[in-house]
Amino acid sequence: MKLENATSLEFPQAIAKARDVARIVVCFSDGDERAAQIVSAALLRSFSETQVAVAAAGEFGQLAPAALVWINPPESAAGELARHLSLGSKVLVLGHVGPRIGELLGLEVKGALDWPADWGACVLRDSTPFDVSPAAVRYLDAHPLAAASPYDFRPLCRFDFADEWNNLGYGRIVIGPSLWSIAVGAGQAGATPLAIVAAPENNTTLFATVHDAPNGSALWFNRPVGPVDSLEWRIVEAFFDEHRAGGLPCLASLAEVPGGYRAAACARLDCDEAVASAAELFELYRSNGLPLSLALLTGQSLQHDDFALLREVIASGGSVVSHSVRHEPNWGGSYERASQEARESRDWIERHLPEAAPGRHAVSPFHQNPQYAVQALADNGYEGFIGGSIACDPEFLLGRAGRAPLVEQCMMSLSAQCMMHGDCFHRQGNAIDIYRQSFAAHLAAGGIFAYLDHPFSPRYQYGWHSEGERIAAHRDLIEHIGREPDIWWASIEQVFEFLSARDRAKVSSMGARLSVEYAAPASGVRLAIRWKGRQFVY
Repeated sequence: MKLENATSLEFPQAIAKARDVARIVVCFSDGDERAAQIVSAALLRSFSETQVAVAAAGEFGQLAPAALVWINPPESAAGELARHLSLGSKVLVLGHVGPRIGELLGLEVKGALDWPADWGACVLRDSTPFDVSPAAVRYLDAHPLAAASPYDFRPLCRFDFADEWNNLGYGRIVIGPSLWSIAVGAGQAGATPLAIVAAPENNTTLFATVHDAPNGSALWFNRPVGPVDSLEWRIVEAFFDEHRAGGLPCLASLAEVPGGYRAAACARLDCDEAVASAAELFELYRSNGLPLSLALLTGQSLQHDDFALLREVIASGGSVVSHSVRHEPNWGGSYERASQEARESRDWIERHLPEAAPGRHAVSPFHQNPQYAVQALADNGYEGFIGGSIACDPEFLLGRAGRAPLVEQCMMSLSAQCMMHGDCFHRQGNAIDIYRQSFAAHLAAGGIFAYLDHPFSPRYQYGWHSEGERIAAHRDLIEHIGREPDIWWASIEQVFEFLSARDRAKVSSMGARLSVEYAAPASGVRLAIRWKGRQFVY
């Protein structure tokens, strides 16, 4: 069902009209509205509007949905959860649980976690290949759902460059009171652990578990928003779309990679300055028949050679999109300033580069996306933006691309924090290993592998020693990705056109019947649906 005006949280009224079609019901209590919006948007990205509904605690009455999601369930919800599990539902529980609900989930709940906050933080060093927190999530081999995670090991916090980039693409799990934190200390009491958090001094707590009962199954993540900011979200999809397909309801999920492809890649340059200096790198991509997209800072002084390259990029199947006017932190610091940046940048592109698609998409400066700035983009005619960074605004670091949360309009977003940065390259021993690992994780999770670099300028070369060194690194990565068959290399515009078409798809998976309505974008790419361990293409 449609989440009308998600920011208004008028969920109970909406669900009353759609109980017969809603298949996943998201429940929350007072104080958890923001988490509900974030989690609900993630479910919409994966399962479509027609299979998701949201209700405040107790608002869905005697409905027995195929799937129930509870965020920080109170102990008073234990009977309700037990009833749904006995009726054959799948239940996803996120965040804090007390002893009674812990017992239902097969957990021994030990109370709030009292670990030091710095166990979840990075110490920045120049002498290491990358920086990681002392505490980390480790996935186990005890259950097939654990294999849905593309990571075996992921620190709570990880940086490749300063306190800004995590090329492996997941967000930060904090220790302390937060939507993004580990909620409780918990041990096993019948559940099957999927992942634990291992910390200094031999401290551990469960991070994810599954508990199967004869008539139902419960998945738990020890975090109020679950893994929404990581490719680990694929575990949630697998739980709902294929777990115990022979005996429990399964809800079809929408793949992020178009049908007929095994993986997707999108390369771009953020052109803050010196646009024409990107010509040699552009030729590398063009000679391989691959699109390269440019995010253009429109407030810079552009010369004839700059415009010539921009037009060649477009003519070769790439995209030119907004990167704001002035590249200010947090889009200028206010809704009004962000609106001005968005509007002026869009108007400049439409006026000076009519060859480009209408200025509907943007790459956020510094990947910073405060909620007011995202709303300003939407209010000024934008339909999608690239952002996502471990350093800020965790609400807009999305493990699965598509519908952004906390925005009144329907807005697409793709998180792409993998940066071809010379400093990262040298820290890793002059190797592209971390980019290979990132591509492997996106391949395993079925995510769009989007990465970026920048043109050179006399002011800053992003750590690269020479253009030749940088070209060689890109060539190696292109060749590595190309070893996989059926790669969808796409421009930014093509990615967002597909994400918008995918968002409009209507999916229903009732019993043995799968129904899909999908209108392909202009590029003709098809939609892939996962259901009961199989993939269907439309």
